[in-house]
Amino acid sequence: MRAWRQRFLVDVWAEPRDVDSLPAVIRARVRDMATNEEAYVGSFAEIEQIIEARLDADGVAPRRWERP
Repeated sequence: MRAWRQRFLVDVWAEPRDVDSLPAVIRARVRDMATNEEAYVGSFAEIEQIIEARLDADGVAPRRWERP
């Protein structure tokens, strides 16, 4: 059995605006559970970029994203 070291926690939330007619702001935080590093992002593309970079650095290849 292989032990996985690459674990990430992603928190996503919506922040209301002071002006009701403006759309809520969606924000997210990505935490690398191995290093406890946090990054705040503004899009799913940024989340993927952070995770891909960390996996590249750890030599995790080949790999693919999939739904359970």
